[in-house]
Amino acid sequence: MPSNQVTKHLVVDLQTGFAYGIKLDADGKCKGVQPLNVAIETLDGRLVNKFGPAASNKPAQPPANTVPYGKTTYAIEMTQDGATGEIFTLVWPKKEDADKGALPVVVKKELPDDLVKAGIAPTPPTAKGQKGDGVDNEEALKEAMKSIDSMIGLDKAKVDIKQNIAVARFNKMKQEMGLPTKPISRHMVFTGNPGTGKTTFAREIAKVYHALGFIDKPTVHEVKREDLVAGYVGQTALKTKEAIDKAKGGILFIDEAYALSRDGGSDSKDFGREAIDTLVAAMENMREDLIVIVAGYPEPMKRFIDANEGLKSRFMTYINFEDYGVPALGQILDVMLKDRGYTMDADARAHAMKLMETEKSRAKESFGNGRTVRNLVEKAEKELALRLQSENKLGKDHGLAEADLKKALTTITLKDMQGVSLDGLNAKGNNSGIGFSFGDAIKKPANDAEKPKTPMAPAGKNNAKNKFNP
Repeated sequence: MPSNQVTKHLVVDLQTGFAYGIKLDADGKCKGVQPLNVAIETLDGRLVNKFGPAASNKPAQPPANTVPYGKTTYAIEMTQDGATGEIFTLVWPKKEDADKGALPVVVKKELPDDLVKAGIAPTPPTAKGQKGDGVDNEEALKEAMKSIDSMIGLDKAKVDIKQNIAVARFNKMKQEMGLPTKPISRHMVFTGNPGTGKTTFAREIAKVYHALGFIDKPTVHEVKREDLVAGYVGQTALKTKEAIDKAKGGILFIDEAYALSRDGGSDSKDFGREAIDTLVAAMENMREDLIVIVAGYPEPMKRFIDANEGLKSRFMTYINFEDYGVPALGQILDVMLKDRGYTMDADARAHAMKLMETEKSRAKESFGNGRTVRNLVEKAEKELALRLQSENKLGKDHGLAEADLKKALTTITLKDMQGVSLDGLNAKGNNSGIGFSFGDAIKKPANDAEKPKTPMAPAGKNNAKNKFNP
């Protein structure tokens, strides 16, 4: 731009809507400003093609309240060709200085195409008929599936959810081509023992369905019976509706769902029946705004679903989470140790694996899976602390160099593991639905160096009577 060239800009104050004509020299210095004395919505098209003194007998200056003397304002440029303009910051002089000829200090910056990503504008409300950040966000879907694939084990669950994705896209494409499609329920039933990753998997599925555009937010609202059922007539429906409202736009995850009905679903005096009826109505009337996942032990869940025809007809996806095999438990152990900042001596790890194998064989169907691993790590941590205390390494007179102390505080030895016992650890509880949950997202080791030394083998299968194939 030549050094003597002056550019002219029509800008609109973002707060008040008043329009101003501004002249800038080649260095961006303000050489003139003309308040137009109108809010932009009163302009008829683009009447202002040039800037200068008013051409009529109207006052050349607008009322003083249209000029924000002594303030800093922000404005957006309106270009004649309708292209994306620039955003202006204007520091206005005080009135007494303006009367002496002072002009605003003007700084401008190119306006990004996506104001939301730039942090300038808030995220717009969801467009009618669409969910999430946009229908079928391929990049977000790949990221969500990458997280699911990184989870240890769960091979059958991963296959099932990939099939759901394929069916969803299949139906969507048929709709776009005008082909007949039958609506498919997105509500799901998760069955499996504690510690098999049901809750964690639900959280990851929320991200998948959000990326597909089926839900507004990638979140899971987790509840149990006590969150839905009240102790008085009429209050349960209100309490259940409150939970549904909190989950709206995402996923409602009901753990140990059979606890809603004490006897499997036939007791009309139980307030849980009222919660079930409210839930069934929401699943039908809010199909575009809510996904419901019910979860629990295989056998009680089967009885619960079979006893409630209203629920049974609304679930199309049943995913069974199998118990982890011993090698997979070793992977979970390694991940938990790494997350807590510990290393484990090779002989200590071998002893830990033997403990879990023995406990898995002893406990059989009541084995706690990931919960058992977590208990083992926590018990080992306590044994480590006890040993260091007995060795006088936790006091001020430990006499260790900083590096040696750090290693001592973070290394679990065979001696520590030999103090750990898993006998009698029953993470499952009983088939009434009372037990531990396993909410940690267990991911595969990031690289080969972090993989366990124990040879891998397929995860163990559930006992035949625990399989749920509706």
